[in-house]
Amino acid sequence: MASNGPDSRRESIWSLRQLSLIPYYVAFAALFVLSTGLYLWRGFATAGPAAHHLDTTLASLKEASALIPWLIVFAYYLVEGLSMLAERYLRSRYAKGKEEGLKEGRQEGRDEGRQEGREEGRDEERRQWLAWNLRREEAFREGREFSESPPGEAEKYGKLP
Repeated sequence: MASNGPDSRRESIWSLRQLSLIPYYVAFAALFVLSTGLYLWRGFATAGPAAHHLDTTLASLKEASALIPWLIVFAYYLVEGLSMLAERYLRSRYAKGKEEGLKEGRQEGRDEGRQEGREEGRDEERRQWLAWNLRREEAFREGREFSESPPGEAEKYGKLP
């Protein structure tokens, strides 16, 4: 799925889509803050009363900084994994919506076709009745006997005697 849009430009060294830098940064920052917070909590929970707060904080930051390469990798997989899952979900929703739209369109087309067929049938029947009535009135004016059955009667009941 190679796209040539503006979001497909990549940064040269990381080969990341340019629009994806913000989610990567947010994921990395959240993971770093979380790990630093956990190290700080552990540092203060295990430090004795004589420990200086600055020493405990610096030691916790040093331990958290050792995790930076792993946090980068984890942030990458987190963002890419969520992107992949979101893309699959959205594609399936799009395909499902498209299929439902096609079904609705077919049904609407059938309904419109039936309605048009009914209207055309009524018009045709009306023309047949008008033509039959004109022939009947003409026969009456000329004094001829008119034995033609009404429109639709011959189809329903067969030829009348």
